[in-house]
Amino acid sequence: MRRGMVVMVAACVILLAAMSAFAQTPGQVPAQGQGTVVQASEQVVIHFFVVPRVLPGGKEAAGKFPDLRKFLAKTAGGYSQLGSCDGGSLLPSGEVRAETNICFMVSAPRDVSAEIAAYLKTHFENKSPFVLSWPGSRH
Repeated sequence: MRRGMVVMVAACVILLAAMSAFAQTPGQVPAQGQGTVVQASEQVVIHFFVVPRVLPGGKEAAGKFPDLRKFLAKTAGGYSQLGSCDGGSLLPSGEVRAETNICFMVSAPRDVSAEIAAYLKTHFENKSPFVLSWPGSRH
């Protein structure tokens, strides 16, 4: 019994020594490499939204995308243009209106969904923009 206790104490001392050798400062986590330290994840708000390819009245929206990208870079620090996506919405008549959109995703240190929705209303004549946001982590 005494020998088992000595082995357990020795194992605890070795574990404590190993932990102190790789001590971390607050906000840091160990990476996969031995002794390597990287910054911890940053809390962000993730935004997903769609932009119509065709404006009300039938005009192509492609000419408006460069300014949208500049707005997103300025407002959120960058953007990911995910490409073409199909969707639909229920009209008051009960009919489903299908449309082809361009999907975007951005992350920002704060919720910028109101700014994105306002931009889409003003520049893409979208009365009811589809903008989703949720908390996330950037690593």
